[in-house]
Amino acid sequence: MTGFTVSARDIYGVMPLLILAGTGLVVLLWDAFEKVPTRTPLFLTILGAIAAGAAAIINLGNTGRIFNGMILNDAFANYYAVLFSVGVVIAVLLAERYLKEEEVLVGEFSGLTLFSACGMVMLASGNDLIITFLGLETMSIAFYVLAGLFRRRRESNEAALKYFLLGAFSTGFFLYGIALMYGTFASTNLDTISKALENPTTAHAALTSPMFWMAAGMLLVGFSFKVAAFPFHQWAPDVYEGAPTVVSGFFSTAGKAGAFAALILIFNIALGPIALDPGAFTKMQTLLAILALASMFYGNITALSQMNIKRMLAYSSVAHAGYMLLGAAALNKEGSTSVTIYLSVYTLMQMGAFGVVALLEKESGRGLELNDYAGLGRRRPWLAFIMSIMMLSLTGIPPFGGFFAKYYVFAAAIRSGLTVYAVLGMIATLISVYFYLRVMVVMYFREPEEGTAGIAVSGSGTVAVVGGDTISAWTALALAAIGLLATGLFPIILTDVAKTFYAP
Repeated sequence: MTGFTVSARDIYGVMPLLILAGTGLVVLLWDAFEKVPTRTPLFLTILGAIAAGAAAIINLGNTGRIFNGMILNDAFANYYAVLFSVGVVIAVLLAERYLKEEEVLVGEFSGLTLFSACGMVMLASGNDLIITFLGLETMSIAFYVLAGLFRRRRESNEAALKYFLLGAFSTGFFLYGIALMYGTFASTNLDTISKALENPTTAHAALTSPMFWMAAGMLLVGFSFKVAAFPFHQWAPDVYEGAPTVVSGFFSTAGKAGAFAALILIFNIALGPIALDPGAFTKMQTLLAILALASMFYGNITALSQMNIKRMLAYSSVAHAGYMLLGAAALNKEGSTSVTIYLSVYTLMQMGAFGVVALLEKESGRGLELNDYAGLGRRRPWLAFIMSIMMLSLTGIPPFGGFFAKYYVFAAAIRSGLTVYAVLGMIATLISVYFYLRVMVVMYFREPEEGTAGIAVSGSGTVAVVGGDTISAWTALALAAIGLLATGLFPIILTDVAKTFYAP
């Protein structure tokens, strides 16, 4: 057995991870020793995330394995590291005023956000199922704490406990899947598994073994929980509603991106040679496509009846997980690329939507019902305009990035032979038009009622806006809106990057 050595190339390859972890430690220590709370942890977090993203951009051209083949240092891993860094920056910018009003220290939130991003980077760069598991748990543990960040709120404590219990249960499935995968291939390394499936003899033995299909099923259950896909979504509505709004947005974007990155690595890349066996390939495609279709219809239909904005966005995130699962079901590079494009756009539009909700939310969670948005177009025209961009993009209406994100996912599914599922997915998308555009109708065509939660109406009939926004929050919303408009008008920018730098 050869000794395990660490080279300079290994250290340089995990620089984004080291920067995020190091910044997280610095932020927590700064927050602990700071006598009077300041914005310093906020600036440190943003600088750390930008530095990690810059290191990942520099590494985009690399292709290889480090740490004895356990970690990827290629375009796939570094592309997602950039995406996670963007998610951290937007989340922290949005959180400043929101957390200050709730008397929660920014440093505590920032440190946990950075540590969760470390787990996401491990998920996207793990070339071994053990690394994938470590990344999944690093991200999840930070999320459990973030969900209960408002310790004085019963809903926040309930969200954290529910997320923890169900998350621990899903971890059991994932670990069992890893054990069965090791039993099938005598290895947890993704390259070894891929090479075994390329060999006709070992591939036939594996693909005809019930152990392999049980392993794939267990792993898929674990990922389905993390991405909130039907029927493993039960935690999402309650957790999204009870957790701090900015945290909910971070859950549903960066967290979902991390889980999907690992899913693509395992099912589309490591298990990619399954395409050499038409029967097994069709079986795997059908499994993923059915899961996608169920998520799309359930999420969109259930969101129709939601009057709470956060629950509506939670159920819609189930549907969006379905769209991305449909792209993953293509089981080829085009499908994987379409999922990456979708995740990039989804991070902007979902974080933007939750950001607007956070700015309008009042104390004790009031101001979250759909009726509370009545007349917003007159009271806060620019905020209503930003929310409209997010709703239109989530619907998939041009000229915003959400349209092209859905287009590439459905196109990849059709080209891979999943035409029926793609057509049904388009029908599911039409259902979502109602509840997304309903928000715009309420904002622009309905007047607020006297006594509506979180809204103060003066005797003259004018609406008094409670609280104030910050430059940081508006910067985050502006970045999200501009990004959606840019990817909608010039989609070639994003598609060329994804196709050029995507792992083969």
